[in-house]
Amino acid sequence: MVKLPLSAEQQTALRARLGEPALRRDGLSSEQARRMAAETGAPLRGVEWFALSMGVVPHRYSRSIGTVGAEGQMKLLESRVLVVGLGGLGGHVAEMLARSGVGRVAGCDADVVEENNLNRQTFSTLASLGEPKTQAARRRLAEVNPAVEFEGFTCGFQDIPEEVLSACDLLFDCLDSVPARLELETRCASVGRPLIHGAIGGWYGQVGVVWPGSNLLSRICGQGGRGIERELGNPSFTPAVAAGLMVSRGIRVLLGLVQPGRASLQVFDLLNDEWETLEL
Repeated sequence: MVKLPLSAEQQTALRARLGEPALRRDGLSSEQARRMAAETGAPLRGVEWFALSMGVVPHRYSRSIGTVGAEGQMKLLESRVLVVGLGGLGGHVAEMLARSGVGRVAGCDADVVEENNLNRQTFSTLASLGEPKTQAARRRLAEVNPAVEFEGFTCGFQDIPEEVLSACDLLFDCLDSVPARLELETRCASVGRPLIHGAIGGWYGQVGVVWPGSNLLSRICGQGGRGIERELGNPSFTPAVAAGLMVSRGIRVLLGLVQPGRASLQVFDLLNDEWETLEL
């Protein structure tokens, strides 16, 4: 059953083009996929999904298939996520999701790119200074994977309508204040959506899956203000490590590879190379 919006005519046209033996043998290049999308009027994401359904692997996912499988890659292309905060953590998270082929990625951030972002934030460059982070994210993700459909919200997550949250399969907490994290946890619980939490400060970080109703963040964060990164700093490497852990957990949730409701938190110390998983 086709789970992406492809008309009967588009499916027929794609089936004819993708049925060539050479494509099954050699896979589908990005240029071939773009050409098929242009010729059939199908979204690029739909072309990739339909190719996988016929046993044709797009080149861009060929190194991922051994990990997630063709059906898993199709599931990722069907998925929709929201990254709340597009700074040090969120930029890495959004780009990893796009490279992984998560089909619809929304990003929320009210800020613009500033010079003090240049040491760590994926979307920050000298050319993007002063630009809304959502706009910088849109351009970067289109360069990385044009099949990914990006939707930007240049506002606080509090202003995002509930129907947008409920339409997502998964959300990512890349915020930098405790009250905002707790409010996001509450909103996710109200729409029954899991949340991947991540936080860093200096050499240290933590990552966990917040299942609806678990109140994981309420139990570990207290009621403080800004995160500890204000005191310990934000180097380039710690957000990248935490983002990788967040995305790996997010992919597992999207693919149904984790037990729902199991509350745990992984904490790491890169200075002393210490890692610990806390069962909560």
